[in-house]
Amino acid sequence: MSLRRSVLLKNLKESLDPRNFPFAPLEIAAFIRDFKRFKQRYRGEYPVRLLPVLYERTTKSVFDPHYVYQAYWAARELRQWPPTGQHLDISSHVPFAVQLSALFPVIQLEYRPPNIALAYYQKIAGDMLRLPFRNSSLSSITCLHAIEHLGLGRYGDPLDPNGCWRGLDEIERVLATNGNLFLSVPVGRPALYFNGNYVFRAADIPGALRGLKLVSFSYVNDEGGFVDSGKIHETDKMSYALGLFHFRKPCSSRHDRSAAAKKMTDC
Repeated sequence: MSLRRSVLLKNLKESLDPRNFPFAPLEIAAFIRDFKRFKQRYRGEYPVRLLPVLYERTTKSVFDPHYVYQAYWAARELRQWPPTGQHLDISSHVPFAVQLSALFPVIQLEYRPPNIALAYYQKIAGDMLRLPFRNSSLSSITCLHAIEHLGLGRYGDPLDPNGCWRGLDEIERVLATNGNLFLSVPVGRPALYFNGNYVFRAADIPGALRGLKLVSFSYVNDEGGFVDSGKIHETDKMSYALGLFHFRKPCSSRHDRSAAAKKMTDC
């Protein structure tokens, strides 16, 4: 995408936000004023071309607390619990997975894989409801802000009313004994916002992953604050918090009981 087109689309998106309606004339007037002042003082060799970028005269830097804090949390957890084998990322934010690949090799499974070519970043097309991996084969998995979209058709994926629960079961299936899962999902008062996403009751996530042990729980609250080592019930009355779950797979997992029985001394 060209620079001009990218900025034009950004300005259009911001202009359609009702909160910005009163400020549109002021933004345009400020741009014209600043351009005239700058042009009078500019003596450089580079040609000056107009590219107005609007709605960025704010007093604070704006960021999405869910994506910022989940990336911090997952990176911190992975530093403490580094992969012992292949690390799989399942449809997390692409910049996060790419940055992880600077630390260790990452396979990212995406319904629509990005066109990225890097030495330690491997992308594969796949369906979260049918992960292309053997039972108990992956020692480290991240899945951030993805499960809540499963089965709703938002991305052209097949409709499946049980998609989110099937996706969790698939992740449990492929996680190796003593492997680590770092999972984030929206939590609070449970609801399904079709076709956007689920908001889960936080306690339902460990309930769905019955073969895994919850190691720790943190969350991002409704005010956008990060709560480290929180309690699951603290999110019950929230509307759109983000639960950050670290699970570990014990030997007695329902997906690998037979294999575990042969290796009890290894656990």
